[in-house]
Amino acid sequence: MSKPISFGNFQFRTKKSATEEVRRRINKYEFGDKLNIEDELFFTSLFTLHSEYKNKKGVGIDHIKVERDFHNNRCLYIHRVDGSKVDCSWTHCIRPAPQKSIVSIAFRRAVKDIITSFKREQLAFVKSCPELGTDLSMSNSHASYTGASFENLVDDFLNLNNLTYESITLTNPAPGDEDQRGIISNPEIINKWIEYHYKNASIMILSKEANLRKLKQQLLDFKPAESI
Repeated sequence: MSKPISFGNFQFRTKKSATEEVRRRINKYEFGDKLNIEDELFFTSLFTLHSEYKNKKGVGIDHIKVERDFHNNRCLYIHRVDGSKVDCSWTHCIRPAPQKSIVSIAFRRAVKDIITSFKREQLAFVKSCPELGTDLSMSNSHASYTGASFENLVDDFLNLNNLTYESITLTNPAPGDEDQRGIISNPEIINKWIEYHYKNASIMILSKEANLRKLKQQLLDFKPAESI
């Protein structure tokens, strides 16, 4: 499997497709516009791949705006919670992801149908977001991990089965597949993971906005490995 571009829960098979998506998101804004919460999570996730992410986020990201560079092109500025701001090059971030990120996203894909079914079942009696009070529907709700994080669940599953991220073989999705996340090649591992996830995952329904805020905070707490 070729090395895709992978960050957060986003994955692109090629650098070109990732670049096209970044530009599509940026170009819908005017200079000075603040990113909406979905695009903010997208770029906050992407920025974790920046070699100077720790310095760029500083004391914390309050919001991100589309602004002008010296050549009058659209660029992104991180506005920190202390009132300072700094530009952050998205082109610097688009590079092949580490194996751990690629495999983790494949594990998310493996339980996608289960998460969708869980949402449908929960929405039959959970009518409003427990954090924001907004009405919930399939389109504006997210399944949010409340106990162990998804990443911790995958770590524990691999350790329990004497597996490593490097030992997991992935298959490319079909070109026409709307979900371009990798597919775990071994069906036995998929079945074991689905069973483990069912028994150990603790999930609740939140509004999209509430969950995106939660995910953003997790990214702000993220500490990338130090360069060697």
